[in-house]
Amino acid sequence: MEKLIQAIYGGIVYGSIFGMMALGLTLIWGALRMLNLAHGSLYLVGTYIAWALVTLLKVPMVPALLLAAVGAAVVGFGMQTLFLNRILGKPGWDVGSLIVGVGVGMALDQSILLTFGPRVKQMPPLIPGVYKIGRVVINYNFLVVVAVAVISLVLLSLFLSKSRYGLAIQAVSQQPDAAQLMGIPTRTVFLIVMCISAALAGLAGALLSTVYQVQRESGANAMLMALVVTIFGGLGSVKGTIWAAYLIGLLQSFLMVYLGAGTALPGVFLFMMLMLVIRPSGLFGLGEARRL
Repeated sequence: MEKLIQAIYGGIVYGSIFGMMALGLTLIWGALRMLNLAHGSLYLVGTYIAWALVTLLKVPMVPALLLAAVGAAVVGFGMQTLFLNRILGKPGWDVGSLIVGVGVGMALDQSILLTFGPRVKQMPPLIPGVYKIGRVVINYNFLVVVAVAVISLVLLSLFLSKSRYGLAIQAVSQQPDAAQLMGIPTRTVFLIVMCISAALAGLAGALLSTVYQVQRESGANAMLMALVVTIFGGLGSVKGTIWAAYLIGLLQSFLMVYLGAGTALPGVFLFMMLMLVIRPSGLFGLGEARRL
């Protein structure tokens, strides 16, 4: 029974973490048809902004997390206005956007290295302490991460389905030319999507810096897991991303608890490959007809 509780608890924690990592990547793909290869670097921006604010400037944790998300959104705003808008809609946009993502990501990674150095850093937890159920240890800090992740997922879903700008984002994601003919400012919508996506990546990085160590490699790991969740859930599907994040989180946790940590990652990738053989467009893949 204790193993089952540990596996379910771990699955919820991992699923929330994976969802936070992947949501911004999914949003960008759904709206811009763009694979943002700078996503992991935007995650790093949030991580290091939060660390600098909390440890160097002694800013309280909650404002630091919000400022980290805002800082990443500002970087995303600059990426969109300075680079992506110049090639938007032109021949070779797909390849050009990939090159922009790689270039911006490399620039951000090197800037972080020059500014903060290569040494691994540590962030204090949001809420210290643990609660034990038998031999199962419930970390309070993990519970806060889960709560923030769930709130973020719910708010984004409500924003996309209920708000004026959310509906505009859905219209542009489904038929960009038709949306533009109907008077929707597509460039403004793309800019909003990029800022939201970057803010989500930055918030994920800031939150998870309280769980894991602060190091440059965490950006690449976040990008890899975000890609796995996004592909498994169905490219561009927010609903698919949420389901995929928790399914993969539960699978990884059960494998770790019952079969050992060494089986978790290979098991996840094997499951994903088998699933894509059955459903090539992903768990909730919608093809080109409808996204988000």
